[in-house]
Amino acid sequence: MDLSLHALRYFVAVAEELHFGRAAQRLRLTAPTVSEQITKLEAKLGVALLRRTSRRVELTPDGLELLELARATLADHDRIVAWAERKHRQREPVLRVGFVGANSVITEILSSAARELPGIRLETRQLSFTGGVEALVDGEVDAAFLPGPVPRRPGRLRSLVVDRDRRVLVVPAGHPLAQRDSVGIAELGDETFIAAAGPAEVVNWWVVDPRPDGTSPRRGPRARSLEEMLELCAAGLGVNLAPESVAVYHSRPDLRFVLVPDIPPAEVLLCTPAEPGHPLTTAFVRIARRHARTATA
Repeated sequence: MDLSLHALRYFVAVAEELHFGRAAQRLRLTAPTVSEQITKLEAKLGVALLRRTSRRVELTPDGLELLELARATLADHDRIVAWAERKHRQREPVLRVGFVGANSVITEILSSAARELPGIRLETRQLSFTGGVEALVDGEVDAAFLPGPVPRRPGRLRSLVVDRDRRVLVVPAGHPLAQRDSVGIAELGDETFIAAAGPAEVVNWWVVDPRPDGTSPRRGPRARSLEEMLELCAAGLGVNLAPESVAVYHSRPDLRFVLVPDIPPAEVLLCTPAEPGHPLTTAFVRIARRHARTATA
């Protein structure tokens, strides 16, 4: 019997979410497509993996057993792919660099690397708020420019601060604060904040929780990417605290960016694996250190 890895990924998504809609969103498919794939998998195996009712989705005993096996199989497959990609990169002069948002220092570093590392091909990849660290650990990118703070991975990552950026409040154009030049954090107690999906300590830093007066901000929807955050703000579902560079590189007619001068600035970190898999990573970090607007590591 031949079971495809795609079928196992669909099953694991549904088994972990216990909701076809959320699983479909995670897989970037439609819910009917996911449901059809699970039905085909059950037919091929000859067992029921899920109990579906109008109110909930539950795993059967066979589903629980397959979930454990499928997770292990997919993890093994992903490790093999990452190993093969590392071996391939070691044979060709390609350096893959990830980033979450645009920044002038990042541009300077990439331009210098293209000039100073002859024969290398730089490939860039835009990352989600939560995907940067995993992309590094899993070997999907060789280096990544990430907004600090990043989730702690002791012994797994190294980081270099390449820039510090004041933070702004992102609001829809019609918001009462939209015409202000600046606003204090204490004035934002009535606002709903859109935050990035991610570890609590990182999210709390970005939304300034707790506030200086000990209160916590009201939380709204979570965004997985910069584009999602901007769209939610424009739709009036909340406001967001973002680096000032967002106002330069991602300006929109339906958004305004108001300086918040009394909170710590955002850091832009160049993160690399503690044991770089690419021989040119060290040279790339040296170039970045030279262009960093702060040399703090």
